[in-house]
Amino acid sequence: MLDIIKLVKKNMLLPSIFGILFIITFALEPIDVMLKGFTSILISPSILVTDYLLVGGLSATLFNVSLTVLLNLLLIKWMKLKITGPIFACLLTIAGFSFFGKNLFNALPLYLGIYLYAKVSKTPIQNYVLVLLLSSGISPIVSYMIFGMNLSYVYGIPLAISTGILIGFILPLFNVHALKFHQGYNLYNTGFSMGVLSMVLTGIITSFTPINRSIDVNNAYHNELFYATLVISLIFIIFAYISNTKVHLKYLKLMKRSGRLISDFFEEGKDITMLNIGVMGLFSLAIVLIFKISINGPVIGAILTIIGFAAFGKHPRNSLPVVIGAALAIWLTPIDLTL
Repeated sequence: MLDIIKLVKKNMLLPSIFGILFIITFALEPIDVMLKGFTSILISPSILVTDYLLVGGLSATLFNVSLTVLLNLLLIKWMKLKITGPIFACLLTIAGFSFFGKNLFNALPLYLGIYLYAKVSKTPIQNYVLVLLLSSGISPIVSYMIFGMNLSYVYGIPLAISTGILIGFILPLFNVHALKFHQGYNLYNTGFSMGVLSMVLTGIITSFTPINRSIDVNNAYHNELFYATLVISLIFIIFAYISNTKVHLKYLKLMKRSGRLISDFFEEGKDITMLNIGVMGLFSLAIVLIFKISINGPVIGAILTIIGFAAFGKHPRNSLPVVIGAALAIWLTPIDLTL
């Protein structure tokens, strides 16, 4: 039992969860159907919000999610890094975005750009691991330039890959200035940076061609995704109590932390972090039930991001006021909550 606890604390269950998920994908549908769906995902323009559950189906989407996360776990192992709160948050965010917009192909040019920046600046690539992992948030630009702009592959492929490499190259430096802007109150610091870069790129692209921003999602797998999230959340809570039967006594201490960057909850202990991960998973599902939200690709992506950042700044005490504020905005205005 002690060996199991040590293994869980070392990798936070991630290789096991996504390894099992990878195997499950082959049992959901015939392999040829799954691979056909996965091919559809890879050649999708992938602009937000592109629900891969609609594009390729459940098995192909889960294949994309598990394969993408496992690749990033191998990168972390190659860098000889341990799973920390920030890295855990990044990996779950990657899993979330692999449901809508991120795939195994379109993130690689960005990774290469960051690697080149590390080489040129003569700094270890490990220094930019968080930027590297989160850089895939802007990876749809690569797919869109190849498959969404009606360009010949002769021009589209080199343009897309070079653009991805360029974004990756400038992102680490841009990220430093973004942190100064919001003073650490935005946990998605790299996301903020990519948002600014995306606005610039959108302006350039729309000067040449209109961008299709239609939103189509697939709600057919709501129950499967709901119960899968419930099971995963409970697993983290169970392992938290296996690690420490009195882990709940430490929870109030964790919730006193503001969560402002940089807040690695692993500093409080991996047992309490696992408990918070499970609780925030249940917190997300409670929101789904209260607001009668249908779970699709983008929604499960948001839920996985919440679960991920439960190791890096989020807890019920600092999340609930924001949710209440969003709820008031929905009730008092004609905002449509559905996608």
